[in-house]
Amino acid sequence: MNETIQLINHASISIKLSKDTYLLSDPWYEGSAFDNGWKLLYENNDESILQILDKINYIFISHEHPDHFSIIFFKKYSQYIKEKKITIIFQQTLDKRVENFLTKKLELDLIILESHKTKELAGQKITLIDCGTIDSGIIVETNKTYHININDCDFTNAQLKKIKGMLQNNKKIVIYMQFSYAAYRSDDEWLKRASIYKLEKLLEIYDYFKADLLIPFASFIYFSSPENFRLNKYMNNVKTTSNFLNQNKINYCILNPDQSEIDIEDLINDQNVRDTVNANSMNFWNEKFINIKPSEDKFEKIEISDDLKKKFLLQIKKKNTLFLMYLLRCFSFKYFFGDTIIHVSDNRETYILNFFKILRNDNLARSEIDIEMKSKRFIFLLKEPYGLDTLSVNGCFDSLKKDGFENFIRSVGFVVLNQVNMGINVRDLISSKIINRIIDILMRLIKRRS
Repeated sequence: MNETIQLINHASISIKLSKDTYLLSDPWYEGSAFDNGWKLLYENNDESILQILDKINYIFISHEHPDHFSIIFFKKYSQYIKEKKITIIFQQTLDKRVENFLTKKLELDLIILESHKTKELAGQKITLIDCGTIDSGIIVETNKTYHININDCDFTNAQLKKIKGMLQNNKKIVIYMQFSYAAYRSDDEWLKRASIYKLEKLLEIYDYFKADLLIPFASFIYFSSPENFRLNKYMNNVKTTSNFLNQNKINYCILNPDQSEIDIEDLINDQNVRDTVNANSMNFWNEKFINIKPSEDKFEKIEISDDLKKKFLLQIKKKNTLFLMYLLRCFSFKYFFGDTIIHVSDNRETYILNFFKILRNDNLARSEIDIEMKSKRFIFLLKEPYGLDTLSVNGCFDSLKKDGFENFIRSVGFVVLNQVNMGINVRDLISSKIINRIIDILMRLIKRRS
């Protein structure tokens, strides 16, 4: 039996594991994501999706970001997924939000994988590796190959070492990785550094695992709002990525949705096959990227109610130890959990925001403002548990001060922990996982790398 792979879209790849077993990753095929801040470069039609699902046995969801866990997809095709007896694979989480949605609301079959514990599916071995607070990658070991789907994960060196230690058998290694930045950067210099960092990361991971093949994927999107369209300026497209990989003599193949299943051994061993697929993909994706344009969003002014502000602060109080936060705020001279100043441009209102108050003060000078956004975005930030996470990814705001975004994150960035039932408290802060993640984020903000 020949193993094959096929790119369906963005981070969604179908891998043929055995004669009658196919694994699909992260289906997102239509619609926008991150509060209408992202769009796909290409959308699949319904007929092609049904053809794919017709042969799929398992769907792996790496994490709950909407470009990997598309609610539109699961609602639209849930009945078909049930009829075809397709099983969903997801990671163990504290909040069980995704798990409950899939099993209780849509009544789908689900396998929950614990991190670093190997499970056998249809005679093949599958191991999930968690990363950060919500992300995960997966290692699929077939008879001949290790498929390492890293997608968006930015594993630490210790994690990479642990993953490498799992590759005990003499088999081919195929790496699947994101190839461009996918979040807000405040200026052009930071955007340039982020794009270079992503390319260098491809080389670093490829060399570290002594891989036989690299599949760059999970970056076939663009920033689609008038508020964030500038972020496309230095994105790594397939051309820049291909040039970098060629210069560094990496065995790679960029795929496209028009390409049918491809034999893994052919991709690894036959330069002509790779060249042909890469040339086709360059034509396919370059045409899509050249023609991107911002959506014609209409933004209406929305009143920011006192009730909404109270609910935001109440949620913080429920999930964090305020006394501990006051201490950290005091001892750090407000470097952590200090004030961030946000100007709501369409309402012409300015707010001082921190973990215990939201105070309007329209008399502040523009030079004092950290962040500027429209009322729609500010309300989303306050209303949704994942509001800040979404906003930092879609980049639909402006940093007015040089360190405005960094101050914003140091002040209220902790709410991304709250969305997965963690927070600023003794229990979570003694977790090495949380400590490492916080240090990692702070170092990136200081160095302005990824």
